[in-house]
Amino acid sequence: MYRITTLVGHSSSPKPIGLLAWMMRLEGRKLYFMYLLLISASIYMLYFDFLAAKTSNGMESFMQFFRHANLDSQVLWIVTLRSKRWRYIELIDSFENQTRCNLGNSRVHRHLTIIRRLFSCLFAMTFLIILIFILHKSIQILHESKDFVYFGRSLVLGLFSVLAICTYPLYLQFLVESCLHIHACWFTVEEHIRFLKNIDSRALTIEEIREVRSMYSIAAVITEKMDSFHKYPIASFFAFYIISSFIFFVQVWNEFSLIGFIRFVLRISILLFVTWNMIYIHHLSYKSFDEVYSLSYGKNPFHVNNEIHLFLDRIGQSNVGFSFLKISLITPTFVTSLASATLTFVLSLPSLIEESI
Repeated sequence: MYRITTLVGHSSSPKPIGLLAWMMRLEGRKLYFMYLLLISASIYMLYFDFLAAKTSNGMESFMQFFRHANLDSQVLWIVTLRSKRWRYIELIDSFENQTRCNLGNSRVHRHLTIIRRLFSCLFAMTFLIILIFILHKSIQILHESKDFVYFGRSLVLGLFSVLAICTYPLYLQFLVESCLHIHACWFTVEEHIRFLKNIDSRALTIEEIREVRSMYSIAAVITEKMDSFHKYPIASFFAFYIISSFIFFVQVWNEFSLIGFIRFVLRISILLFVTWNMIYIHHLSYKSFDEVYSLSYGKNPFHVNNEIHLFLDRIGQSNVGFSFLKISLITPTFVTSLASATLTFVLSLPSLIEESI
């Protein structure tokens, strides 16, 4: 059984980490500098992408369109973050402030450590692959032109591009860290439900059940608010990563290359990783149904059983979790349906593009 800890004096919860999470708590010139830096990186990527867009290939043009749209959405979201940052800070502190419970137990710490290490591995792989690609391209330019000045300029611009491209995982990290904070809230709710199971049914009171039921409702409200905060980034993430993943798949299928295959595997890995963290929120919110149901087996007073049934009704609604534009909850069923529809569409693109040329 996990030891339940209450919040005394100050918060010790595992706060979201990363550049964007840190930036949300900045003030004054530091805040403006970070906003300017991130917006400049996105604008530079747009500019660099337009300069590099010298292909007549329909599939690559389609990919560039989605990449530009994704970069535009990043810039717009950064601009809106400044007015939303206090809302985010309140969300991060809400659960502990309202429940007076500490999120920093050993299970939460272990879970967050594993997820953060996996994200660090994906980030390192992304950085390494982009760096190798830039160096390979610069060396190829030197081999063909024998011009060291052009080679140096290409290498410097390439390294700037590496730094700019690597700002994008920071947005994914911000989204994942928000998911992890919600995970921590639900782990704490589950911990308190398990604590109820260890109380003798004859000693179980309506106040104890109502307290945990209230905690469940607080976690559900915070989840809904966090979902609203990330509504457009989540939609942008799915639109870009699903489309681009299948475009890479079509390109590798038509003309195999090692770099293309590695990019495809990395893109799918990031898509699955971030999606799993979203799906896990819904799983945690419904996971405790059986444990609450088991409380009704005991010889409880009538009013205690009524409170248990109210708790079961709330969990049974199964409407808690992140959503896609508030249209549908992100569950395994939703992701499977979305992936199937996207696969059908993308696999038809080569023939459609050939007919239009």
